[in-house]
Amino acid sequence: MALIAGLAMAQVQSANTVGFGSSAAREGLTFYAPTFLGVGQSTIDINSIVLDDGGAGTVGWGDNMQIVGPLGNATGAYFFYDKSMNPAGESAGPFWGDDGMVPVEVSFNAGDGIAIDNPNALVFNIKNFGEVSDAVVSFAAGEGLNWSGNPFPASIDINAITLDDGGAGTVGWGDNMQIVGPLGNATEAYFFYDKSMNPAGESAGPFWGDDGMVPVEVTLLPGAGFAIDNPNGLVFDIKIACPYTL
Repeated sequence: MALIAGLAMAQVQSANTVGFGSSAAREGLTFYAPTFLGVGQSTIDINSIVLDDGGAGTVGWGDNMQIVGPLGNATGAYFFYDKSMNPAGESAGPFWGDDGMVPVEVSFNAGDGIAIDNPNALVFNIKNFGEVSDAVVSFAAGEGLNWSGNPFPASIDINAITLDDGGAGTVGWGDNMQIVGPLGNATEAYFFYDKSMNPAGESAGPFWGDDGMVPVEVTLLPGAGFAIDNPNGLVFDIKIACPYTL
């Protein structure tokens, strides 16, 4: 029942344990992939994601953040930090709402990523509460940008994220995908689906590489998000393997 070494949440001991993850904000767009599901649910509630300035007061009413990117069942959401603006009352705390300050209910799947716009370079942490899971994450890709990331509370290698066309042959050499957004210790990566292009050999399978087809080693921290560009609207699944067992 123990997690492998490297899992940053020593208090987590079962798939039903509730914990929290934290990721530091960046100036501009902070790409983020929530690290927990709601307990007993297969989707993540946006209200489990909070922005916390540690009580320093650096985030206030004039500094509201907007989410950029797909949001499941909502087209846009803003984080209203000033408690007094929450229709539920002062004690309800900050909330996610639409552009009219009406609270929104948004759910999205594990592995889905978002970006939080932080144009003023404010200092805060993004926190997500919920259930730890070791299930493989898989979801269908769409045309254009597919927002994804590391949904586990442990670091993963970029090669744990694969694009799978189910053997249908719809994804080939001319259809390589590029990652858009921060990548930790690399600036960009491309997914080379044609096995014959892999310097490690045919049996190695598809790989992530640079623009010269050299395989790259990229470590994605818990909650690290990005977008996979699928300009041709190809049919495939994004699959993310869990780095540990519960």
